[in-house]
Amino acid sequence: MPNRDALFRAAERLHAHLASRFLADGLLRGPDPGVRLNLRFWRFVKSALPFLPWRDDYVFMQSQGYWILANWMFYESTGDKRFRRHAEQASESALRLQTVEGFWRYPLPERRHLVATVEGDWGAIGLLASFVREPRAQWLDGAARWCRYLVGTIGFQPHSSGKAINYFDRPRGKIPNNSVEAAWLFLRLSNAGGDSSLLNDADAMLEFVAASQLSNGELPYIVDGPYERGRDHYLCFQYNAFEFLKLAWSERLRPTGEIRRILPGLARFLARGVRTNGSSGEDCFHVASGPEVDFYTAALAAALWEARRLGLLDGDHADRCYARVLERQRPDGSFAFSTGDWRLLSDQRSYPRQSVMTLFHLLYGCGLGDGFGVT
Repeated sequence: MPNRDALFRAAERLHAHLASRFLADGLLRGPDPGVRLNLRFWRFVKSALPFLPWRDDYVFMQSQGYWILANWMFYESTGDKRFRRHAEQASESALRLQTVEGFWRYPLPERRHLVATVEGDWGAIGLLASFVREPRAQWLDGAARWCRYLVGTIGFQPHSSGKAINYFDRPRGKIPNNSVEAAWLFLRLSNAGGDSSLLNDADAMLEFVAASQLSNGELPYIVDGPYERGRDHYLCFQYNAFEFLKLAWSERLRPTGEIRRILPGLARFLARGVRTNGSSGEDCFHVASGPEVDFYTAALAAALWEARRLGLLDGDHADRCYARVLERQRPDGSFAFSTGDWRLLSDQRSYPRQSVMTLFHLLYGCGLGDGFGVT
């Protein structure tokens, strides 16, 4: 089973790969598996023909947010100032891309006409992570401007208990994952000296999430609403791993009985997603078999590590997941995106967005999670 040193060395190698391959002007820029037809088909063609100029490089704020967090974690662990420079440069570059209104434009052409909650949240999360270490007013202002836009323009949908944040600036289904993330962001902004009035919105979103939890502990993908029918299951363990972590961090920032009631059942549900070889099941219907995606496994490892730290799980679930992630790392420090798709296909491209999430979760397994402002 991997120890802290093994995880940290793997993270260092992955960081070096990201910096040499995708970093430019303080930002991670590169290909992405995308959505719709690209996710289902074209990415396999691109993987099979890597010598062609696909011209699909994108800048996601989600990538920059995780990059900023990871670099602060490295800096606080090692004292190496190059990591601090990476975090500060990424924060300044992200701020330059923010619009006057407060949002960030969505990079994929299929959704360029939309403003996505997740993109703005991660732009703001990165700015806040830097602000709490280097209190530059423009970083706090950038995060606050996004939150004002999120509340005032993207807005909420009412629910029988609480309310759900909208996914885009055009309403669709009530998606718990977005509300978990927005609530965590609002709590972080308040904790950093920002707008404390957002605490009421955070509480309402967490109330909605608690009300939506299924009897098996899982949080559904979509809750039924006027714009989209409900859908309980989609990439169950990946989404729920991300939700577990943000709920655990939110509980530290604002302890409530609401969150404490969600976490035990959610932890037990996640433990079901670990395959015999330590990888994450793709979804609730393909636990024992199906594609293997390394950034799913890394997120599941971190969530299970946190569940064990909180005393919610016993056993070696997290260790097995982390061991599988290390086993799959390539000699240059990178990771392929997926193998076993449709049993025969694989996507061997390295994607910065998913890779930097893996980087963060490797560092989290080193016990560095409290070093980036969740508490």
